[in-house]
Amino acid sequence: MKSLFELYREHTGKVSDKWSIYLSEYDRIFSPYREQPVRLLEIGIQNGGSLEVWSKYFPHAEAFIGCDINPDCANLVYENTRIKVVVGDANTDSSEFEILSRSPFFDLIIDDGSHFSGDIVKSFARYFRHLSDGGVFVAEDLHCSYWKNFEGGLYYPYSSIAFFKRLADIVNHEHWGVEKGRRQLLLGFSEQFLTEFDESDLAAIHSIEFLNSVCVVHKRKALSNVLGKRFIAGQNETVVSGHNGLTGSASIPQSQSGNPWAAMKCAPEEAWEELTHLLSQRDSQIVGLNQTAAERDGQIANLSQSASERNQQLINLSQRCDQALRTIEEYRDSSSWRITAPLRFISSKLTSIIRLTKLLPSIVRFGGGPVVSVKKAYRVLSSEGWVGIKQRILYVAGNRSGTFSSTNRPALLSGEVDRNDYLEWIRRYDTITDESRAIMRT
Repeated sequence: MKSLFELYREHTGKVSDKWSIYLSEYDRIFSPYREQPVRLLEIGIQNGGSLEVWSKYFPHAEAFIGCDINPDCANLVYENTRIKVVVGDANTDSSEFEILSRSPFFDLIIDDGSHFSGDIVKSFARYFRHLSDGGVFVAEDLHCSYWKNFEGGLYYPYSSIAFFKRLADIVNHEHWGVEKGRRQLLLGFSEQFLTEFDESDLAAIHSIEFLNSVCVVHKRKALSNVLGKRFIAGQNETVVSGHNGLTGSASIPQSQSGNPWAAMKCAPEEAWEELTHLLSQRDSQIVGLNQTAAERDGQIANLSQSASERNQQLINLSQRCDQALRTIEEYRDSSSWRITAPLRFISSKLTSIIRLTKLLPSIVRFGGGPVVSVKKAYRVLSSEGWVGIKQRILYVAGNRSGTFSSTNRPALLSGEVDRNDYLEWIRRYDTITDESRAIMRT
């Protein structure tokens, strides 16, 4: 039988576009199915030439279904009645229904559609369940998954190549050592592309094979995908002993619940965007705090300057006070001050006499007349001395403008003190006013 490369080289019908590595590797991958009545689904057929080549490569195939979103594909006509074309988006329920109406299952599925990561992931989730046990799912042109305009990037966590890499972990699910289902490992892709995966379908993944720009997924029953029992052959154990007793034992995974790299909720690359967003928020908060701190620093600087100015003012006032005190001391120590001391004394006494002369009418009036006032003053002088006389003069000076009745006038000049009169006690013994203190000094 001719190889796939030879069939492509001889093909003269509708155009088909494939990379050379695909042709050689497909010969290896699909050769076990060449003589079988397979059913093939190809998503993305463009000009439709690949369906013609497949019909020659699989002579006993039952159906070749091609699906393409381009409405011009409705104009494609084939002489081979096994070839059918569905026009529409393969990732819609209506297109899926139409595809399955032509064939309820498939043995070979080739995704050569839009090459967008989201479309590839959703096509796998939608059609892998319709792949028969022992079938093969092929995703082509995965080099696009490294390009941004195809929803990709070398480290983009939701690229199609990242998705198929994650399926390799699902093949080894029994060794994870943590209580986590297969679907949980793909939760980020489910949320990113709004699609769902079935646990039983994921358990049917037998192997993942990567070629340049191609991923090949083989499907088998779940029991065929486990590690199985241990098989020991031979009898001599001259280097490491104890193997003969392990025949038929099963693999027991080590618990990884305490391993942070196994117990984390999602893969680190999936958390990158969220962490980057949080870091951006923190950076904004730090900028705001720095701005607030700068404002506070400005306020502190202003307060420090004000405090410095106040301190300088206090220093200046202190210096002025010191200067004033020195000036006063100089005056006191000067000859002129000492020479004029008697004059100042006489002037002070004359001032006191003048003030007393002005107060005499009030003293005489309060005392009940000249004669009576003199007698009362004599009694006060005899009993209290000049202090008593001075207290009464101060009282008269403080109340010079007032009028006193016989009921409220204190017996100041009589020398007789009413010990039950609280106001009189205050006048005699409590703190005197500033004005009275000034008069006493003179």
